[in-house]
Amino acid sequence: MNKCPHCQNTTDQVKAGLTGAGSQMYKCKPCQRRYTPVPAEPGYPNEVRKQAVRLHLEGVNYRRIGRLLSVSHVSVMNWVKAHSEKLPAAPVPVPDEGSLEVVEMDELYTFVSQKKTGGT
Repeated sequence: MNKCPHCQNTTDQVKAGLTGAGSQMYKCKPCQRRYTPVPAEPGYPNEVRKQAVRLHLEGVNYRRIGRLLSVSHVSVMNWVKAHSEKLPAAPVPVPDEGSLEVVEMDELYTFVSQKKTGGT
């Protein structure tokens, strides 16, 4: 039989419905308190989180992932952000001093220098 966590009584324990998560609740008749002997884990399972990150890596957007997994798109964003923060930083390549051969210029430079207002 179940044991009341408040008065430690093991007799007069009756079922008293379910929690929102689906766990069975009990009521202790002597102390009139309701309790759950084995509460469900809060939040989503890790497998759902991993699947959301995998779908994001495949190119699926946050809202669609949320609809597919029946979770909030904000939760999906938070999971992806938390996963990306755990990744190691990518090394930044350092170019050699004499390795640059081609320099590309933007069209904006020629446009600004040809303006009538004398742009710099």
